[in-house]
Amino acid sequence: MSHENGITTEELSAYIDGEIDPARAAEIDKLIEANSELANRIAAFRADQERLLQIFGPLRDVPPPPKLVQLLEERSVSQRARRTPYSQLGIFALAASLLLVIGLGFGYFRYFNAQQEDTIISEAVAARSDAVHADQSFAANAFNSPQAGDQIVASTLMMNLKAPDLTRMGYRLENVSVYSGVPGGKAVELGYRDAQNRLFTLYLRHPSGPARVDLLQRDGMRLCVWQDEELGTVMLGEMSAGEMARLASLAYSGLTSS
Repeated sequence: MSHENGITTEELSAYIDGEIDPARAAEIDKLIEANSELANRIAAFRADQERLLQIFGPLRDVPPPPKLVQLLEERSVSQRARRTPYSQLGIFALAASLLLVIGLGFGYFRYFNAQQEDTIISEAVAARSDAVHADQSFAANAFNSPQAGDQIVASTLMMNLKAPDLTRMGYRLENVSVYSGVPGGKAVELGYRDAQNRLFTLYLRHPSGPARVDLLQRDGMRLCVWQDEELGTVMLGEMSAGEMARLASLAYSGLTSS
């Protein structure tokens, strides 16, 4: 999103992550002092980081527990009468992983990374690049109600899910596409764009592999993968690790928000 002072969303994210040229950082410091809206936005982002640090901060000095790794790598064999969209383990692993992206870099993620690109990632990349044809595609600006996107996601995957609202990060829902012939039956891709026309995609389907939490990089694009026993999710976008972490956090919470 572009601001009247010329700061872009990408540049703002780099500033928050400490990945910007010092001279430009000093300029932004002065702009923040004169722009309360910009200052509030940065404060909100940093508050999110602080909450994660407070909750999961002890993990920074502790290697991933073997039991956690084992559980992440194996599907649950228990059969529950009623199943919820997300396991507590999956939520914990995701939050911990996002924390470590924001504050500690990529070392932790190498512990969980798959040895090679797997099916769900290939599907998500193909959908994003239009290398596969969608069975149905819906433009968000043609929806007859704000809940139309939610209804497509929920009915396609037969789960109580919603299309996340990412406007807080400057991204608006542009289209919803439905694909068939994938593991689990069908998949949904949600496409979002910011004011700079940067594309962020969220690919959802039922899982076909073990539980995992991964952050990967491919050809300059960040990929955030979260897969548990109920849902496989791949997020893709050209952005910094910190921005992907914030978007992933917002998207995951939005999937099941009331």
